[in-house]
Amino acid sequence: MADGTILLEQPVPEGSLQATNFFNGRLLEGSDFTREQNARAQADERLGQAMGAGVAFGLTLKEGLEMVAEDGENSLGRPIIVEPGLAVNALGQAMRLSSRQQVQLTRPPAANDGTLASGCGPFGACSALGTGTYVAGQGLYILTIAPAQMRSGRAPSNGISGAAVSCNIDQVIETVQFRLLEVPASLYNFLPATADDFRNQIAYRCFGEGVKADWVTHLLARGPRGNDLVQDMAANGLGEQEVPLGILAYTGADTIMFIDAWAVRRPLVQQDSGDRIGSLVEPYRLANGMAMLRQFQDHLATEVGAPVSLGDVRARSHFPYLPPAGVLPNFSEEQALEFFGGMTIRGPVHINGPQVEPLLRESQSAPAIRSADNEVVWLYAVAANRMAGAVAAGDPDTADPYLIFARGDLAYRGNARFNLHRWDYANFALT
Repeated sequence: MADGTILLEQPVPEGSLQATNFFNGRLLEGSDFTREQNARAQADERLGQAMGAGVAFGLTLKEGLEMVAEDGENSLGRPIIVEPGLAVNALGQAMRLSSRQQVQLTRPPAANDGTLASGCGPFGACSALGTGTYVAGQGLYILTIAPAQMRSGRAPSNGISGAAVSCNIDQVIETVQFRLLEVPASLYNFLPATADDFRNQIAYRCFGEGVKADWVTHLLARGPRGNDLVQDMAANGLGEQEVPLGILAYTGADTIMFIDAWAVRRPLVQQDSGDRIGSLVEPYRLANGMAMLRQFQDHLATEVGAPVSLGDVRARSHFPYLPPAGVLPNFSEEQALEFFGGMTIRGPVHINGPQVEPLLRESQSAPAIRSADNEVVWLYAVAANRMAGAVAAGDPDTADPYLIFARGDLAYRGNARFNLHRWDYANFALT
């Protein structure tokens, strides 16, 4: 029988789980229990790999208050606050953060307390994590979460010589660590860091070419869709044991220009398989589309605030790329038209409330809007929202106003409607 050839119903030994067979009278050694733990850990990792890599929930980021050293004089900079949550890496390892943590972005002192700051689980075979950049300075950085281990206590033992006494560790604790990786300037130095559109351009470097309208033009020559900048970081220290949580842009050692989580954060999803036709329907593209929407909403809120103050913020100056559909919270019609100044805008026309979610869900597989183009963008107002007497004053009993924008080639939702009792919410037929 040739190598690699088996018969029907013949077990395949390669890649199998090897568990200890327990029976009465068997003499057991430490290696027997280790083998059993290995099998259970590998089974869990297979389940994790089936779910896909990314953030399951939580692990949101925000900037903390400046920290001061114990001497009361030296600043330790601003920490990053990470909320509790769960992530799964590409190896299938689940990483749980059970409480809020303030992450000081400096390298810890050399551990001599039994801490094992490695990226490997206790039983899995994986490469060691590279050295991260733990003192932030001017530039771009990616904050990641990765597995780590700690050793705790000493176990009672018998028959262990003094030379081997270091092995009688009571517990090996699986936990997590955070790493800060500098993004080499060569990956983005064609984008001026002081430009108004810098954050948007960096985000769409992460979303990749696969979200742009011309991707399907040369569909049969395309490779897999992916997070282009994040994938480039694999050659610059980002390990498959890690899950990115956010991009941090620093203008100095203690000054954060922005924290952009959704540029690199993804829900649990399998990566694009590389099948060009299959990539049109694989779930990774929907996950990327959802991230585009969330990234825009966070970025917009940072730029215009609440109540809305546009200032010099415009789509064409600050958002070279827009998600295929998005929400403009608390925007008046005048503010929306001003925000999209120079673009081809139609509306707002009225839609019913039940149309909102289908529109946004459909948009997750559509390409991004390039704001410099002249393609039509529709503005929609939700009739029930306006009929509720929407105001921006924050009255909890009154609906706050919002508008929705969408690519012109998404299915048109503003069907003609005429109602004498609700004349202000009628739509006229397109001509």
